[in-house]
Amino acid sequence: MSEKRNINLTIADIPLNLNITATDEEIIRKAAKEINERVLKYKSGNSEPEPFYFLAYVSLLHTIKMLQQEQKFNEIEQINLKLDEFIKE
Repeated sequence: MSEKRNINLTIADIPLNLNITATDEEIIRKAAKEINERVLKYKSGNSEPEPFYFLAYVSLLHTIKMLQQEQKFNEIEQINLKLDEFIKE
């Protein structure tokens, strides 16, 4: 089992204290950085002052991307199953 540690992050000016495994720290920090960059990008083009607006927008974009990748993965799995069946014949 991986050792747990506390890290502090700030996402859209919202401080977060997370208890994570050491192996997850790099990807979590990278995700936080990407979210902050996207929030800044959308903030600069919009006068909406609430960070929650930008977090909602960035969350939607990331979820869409994740679901598209999940759909592609499922399609690849189906192709692999058909290939396995073909090879067995």
